[in-house]
Amino acid sequence: MERRRFAALLGLAGLPGCVGVLPSDGPPANPVSIRVRNYFKSRRAVFVSVHGLDSDEAYESEFSLWPGWVGTRKNVLKAGEYEVRVEVDNGMWRVAEWDMWGCETNTILVDVGMDGIGITATCQNPDEGYGTTVK
Repeated sequence: MERRRFAALLGLAGLPGCVGVLPSDGPPANPVSIRVRNYFKSRRAVFVSVHGLDSDEAYESEFSLWPGWVGTRKNVLKAGEYEVRVEVDNGMWRVAEWDMWGCETNTILVDVGMDGIGITATCQNPDEGYGTTVK
């Protein structure tokens, strides 16, 4: 009995325990994440590149997604001003600029489907001038 309780406290054997989430000293060093969703009726490869407009920050990733699947890359960039370029393996592409500053959640949201490519973000505050400029 004591072994099972000890294993549960450590989070072993798939059991939730006290050590499942460790406290942190604050927000992550790279608070900007990327989320890509596939609305096509077939598997698609989606290439996302994000480059800093006011820094040398950059991140690139390819997502291979079946219909309805969502791919996420967490905490990949620092807050800042970025150019986001999305390319789909069928020739579709789109470019947008985003300011990612001072929001509780900084996730760049990319949706691809038959209607086109949508790029938006959870960090939107029109009063402060945050937002997008589509090229």
